[in-house]
Amino acid sequence: MHGHPGSDGLTAGSSNGVRNGDASVSRPAAHLDSVQASRESVRAAVEGARAAQYEWSLQPLGDRAAALTRAARDMLRRRQEVIDLAREEMGKVPIEGLFNEALGPLDSARAWIRVVEQETRRRHVFLNPLTFPRKSAYVDLVPRGVVGVIAPWNFPASGLYRAIFPALLTGNGLVLKPSEYTPRTSAWLVERLAAELPNGLAQVVQGGGAVGTALIDSGIDACVFTGSPESGRAVRVRCAERGIPSSIEMGGKDPAIVLADCDLPRTVAGITHWALSNVGQACGAIEVVYVDQTIADVFVAALASVWSRLRMAPEPFAEIGPLANRRQLEIVIAHVEDARAKGGVIVCGGAPVEGGLYYPPTLIDKCTDGMKVVRDETFGPVLAIVRVTGAAEAVRRTNEGRFGLGASIWSENVARAKRLAERLDVGVVTINNHALSGAMPALPWSGTRETGFGVANSGHALATFVRPRATLVDRAKGPEVFWMPYDQTLAKLGEALADLQVGRYGSVWRLPLAFRARVRTVKEMFGMK
Repeated sequence: MHGHPGSDGLTAGSSNGVRNGDASVSRPAAHLDSVQASRESVRAAVEGARAAQYEWSLQPLGDRAAALTRAARDMLRRRQEVIDLAREEMGKVPIEGLFNEALGPLDSARAWIRVVEQETRRRHVFLNPLTFPRKSAYVDLVPRGVVGVIAPWNFPASGLYRAIFPALLTGNGLVLKPSEYTPRTSAWLVERLAAELPNGLAQVVQGGGAVGTALIDSGIDACVFTGSPESGRAVRVRCAERGIPSSIEMGGKDPAIVLADCDLPRTVAGITHWALSNVGQACGAIEVVYVDQTIADVFVAALASVWSRLRMAPEPFAEIGPLANRRQLEIVIAHVEDARAKGGVIVCGGAPVEGGLYYPPTLIDKCTDGMKVVRDETFGPVLAIVRVTGAAEAVRRTNEGRFGLGASIWSENVARAKRLAERLDVGVVTINNHALSGAMPALPWSGTRETGFGVANSGHALATFVRPRATLVDRAKGPEVFWMPYDQTLAKLGEALADLQVGRYGSVWRLPLAFRARVRTVKEMFGMK
């Protein structure tokens, strides 16, 4: 999941002009006042989704899967539309628009279909035939009803898969509130889905924080939120007060632990990608490196050599685009200046490009725990280098961080890396890569500490979208011995059963007689044959 301070669409931003790609684009980041949904229209959207949801829930999973598969194929055919929208609204460079936003809907839909097929099968429960004669039981997972999704801006299409696909596949209706920074990109995905779904089942409500609040208050049956810790805590409390199950994910500050025995060129390549992809605007981005001090100099030099050669938009096939909005640029500037003032060594980058929202790849060496670039989520093209004495210190520092989403370990000794992974108090550990599992519906994506306890992906995430319904079938013709009326025989029967469980067998011989007597008493009371 992808969230950060300001990514949750709960506060309005300001208008930005930015050059990106091959065109000069004006992005009205939060000028949605004219289309901000009213509380009444939000409630109407939820009621519309609910009206369509019941019949949708009755359709076989195969039919629901077929509808989503058709929609995903349509998204792929129309992929240039979402690439252009993400470029226009948040400055995403075309290659990342293709790979991060446009390429994945069909793979994701198919993977979610497999997860839902496996995890939502009817489960038959064993009942002891002596204790529960002629009885059987099973458990179904049934949809909650209407799921509200409050989404961030950083992956405005693909970031929705992990909430929208399982919600719809499990038979729910859907109301999405996109970020006010990327309203059209997120709405595009729901529009493509809606074309294959029953009328009204999937809805979009646009606006800022007031609309998110109205959505929670509108009678939804579950909520998925991705965003800042401050907003996430408020959403969690509001949902709890209304008895609404929620999955809340509140960002990350992922470290990479670089050990002395790493494959240095591949480690530099991997960390470069995962620190700078999407201009670092991902909760699973690498923001801190804990590097063994014995290789720190050569590691930093190798990173600096590569980072200084990366291209910024509008160059063709640029790796680095603009930040998505003015607010995010200001956070990045503040974090870098804080590090500079506290003794951090700016190896490359370190100052915004004039006239837009660009900030160059910035490498800061010799960072300390008191710096914002180490402690707080930066969400930009900035990497803090912290030199450590070895793996034990790196693990300790990782576990002391505010956030606990993910971490990666880079070492050629995989057995040792796996042992270290068991000591990390985070939701996702990757060895010799980073954050790949975020795009894998079969694997859980979750965190600890200020990241929150929400779970995305895998069967572990389905509790947000479904609830268990137990069904017990009794084929017995006679009554239960414990039914009314109560009498002395029932009291003695209960005492004998209790004694039997603790190994006292003196009154066991009375059980058959007591059972027959109780059945006869109940039958006579109610005129049963």
